[in-house]
Amino acid sequence: MASSFGVGWRQVAVGFMLLAATGMVAATYSIVAVPLAREFRPSRTVLMLAMTVMSGVSAVLAPLLGTLMDRFPLRRLMVTGGVCLGLGYIAISMASSFTQVLIIFAVLIAPANVLIGPVAITVLLSRWFAQKRGRAVGIAIAGISAGGFLFPLIISGLMAAFDWRTALKALAVVLFVWTIPMALLVVDRPSDKGLNPDGADYALPQTQAEMARKPISAREILTDPAFWMIAVTVSIVTAGMKGMITNLAPLAIDTGVTAAQAAPLISIYAACGFIAKLNFAALADKVGPRVLMFCGLGGFAMGMLCMTQAHLGYWVIALAVAVTGLFGGLMVPAESFLAPRVFGQRGVGRAMGLLSGAILLAMLATPPLYGLIYDLTGSYTGMFWTFAGVAVVALFWVPMLRLHPRGEAA
Repeated sequence: MASSFGVGWRQVAVGFMLLAATGMVAATYSIVAVPLAREFRPSRTVLMLAMTVMSGVSAVLAPLLGTLMDRFPLRRLMVTGGVCLGLGYIAISMASSFTQVLIIFAVLIAPANVLIGPVAITVLLSRWFAQKRGRAVGIAIAGISAGGFLFPLIISGLMAAFDWRTALKALAVVLFVWTIPMALLVVDRPSDKGLNPDGADYALPQTQAEMARKPISAREILTDPAFWMIAVTVSIVTAGMKGMITNLAPLAIDTGVTAAQAAPLISIYAACGFIAKLNFAALADKVGPRVLMFCGLGGFAMGMLCMTQAHLGYWVIALAVAVTGLFGGLMVPAESFLAPRVFGQRGVGRAMGLLSGAILLAMLATPPLYGLIYDLTGSYTGMFWTFAGVAVVALFWVPMLRLHPRGEAA
């Protein structure tokens, strides 16, 4: 039992580290965007297309790669993802046009975003945990925020010490060392070691029931109303947060904040998101996902409303990003917690791939849309009001969300 317990939580630690690496891509883009803007001089809208390209290609790849994760060794797929991520930043450091940067995000960064991102980690942890799944997923997903807190400091330090091209090459080395050894520690299933989920001495009834269900088809998933309720609810918060964080440094600089002062704002956001995910880990298996989703939506709306007052100065922006991260961050693990619960563990790769694809498609427009609204109005305020409003509307359908497989009793 002790051995099984240790190996299972080792997979959580691996997930935490890998998600820190993928989570830093969007969280640090506003820092990387500053030298890219100076070098290639794209409009604010075009500058933010990198995040749209990454999300769009990830959305296309997620259902395919998610299905492969149900069939092929996760370890090999995750090692491939780590290699792609490091190579992506080396390639960006050698780009001679912004078009090349966009291609690199499509060809290298986007596949890495799926192969060592939430889809892969959810598949892995859904195999290792049943009764403690909420705790395991919440801790692992906290890695996204940990990466968002740590990597802005790393990148800012590298860019202060070197020119931006050399700094990105150095970042790539950090990412290789960070991801590949972790991916090599992955154990695909407890049965590979003669163990059971949750560190149990025998297969628990919940595990037996999940494995007894037949794998669910893509058609069954896409025709399930619960799929669309989860996708839309999670999309509202994650899309709003992604648009905010990728435009945060330019927004802060427009209010008179220096680029050096803007980097800690990203770390504040990430630190609060980290706390949120640990709260999810502590509470999900006890109070259930509906309560946490309700809190996440309400707090996210408050954070967006605070952002409408960004013109009042640095500390208002800091408060807004803290509230957004602290409450909106509760929504980030929800997708990973709900997918095996609603669609079954045997098809969790396919379900997570489709969910992630739908959510990423919803996120496609937000970073450049924030930039477009700024280009047209000189302010991001309209976007903040919009996301606050739709989050409040979503509060009314959360109580109707089904939390068990279709056709089975609650």
